[in-house]
Amino acid sequence: MRYLSLVLVLLLVLAVGCGKVIEGKKIDGSKTKDILAPGTDANTIVQMFGEPQQKENLANGEIKYIYYYRESRRMLWHSAPKDQERLEVFLKGNEVQRYRYVYNEEQPITTDIPPVQPEKK
Repeated sequence: MRYLSLVLVLLLVLAVGCGKVIEGKKIDGSKTKDILAPGTDANTIVQMFGEPQQKENLANGEIKYIYYYRESRRMLWHSAPKDQERLEVFLKGNEVQRYRYVYNEEQPITTDIPPVQPEKK
């Protein structure tokens, strides 16, 4: 009986210590190309990706929407990241200025709207 109790306790520890941890909602990377379309505002971003996990007011007057998704496997004391995504959208005056999309901590995709050049007459 004592051995059975010991085995059950070990199985319980292994079952609790191992598992999948998910934070946030998966980001559809194919939608990022539509972020800089003319007329894209905060409401359009929320329709595309949902409510952001974080909103930050920056010193330059911009608002940064942060979306993230993390999936990792836990093995007792060690956590191994499996999938990570992060999307940052910068808005100024309710218009998208630029964004930054990172997948699995690789080279980020950063896109800025070029400044409008006045037409020469």
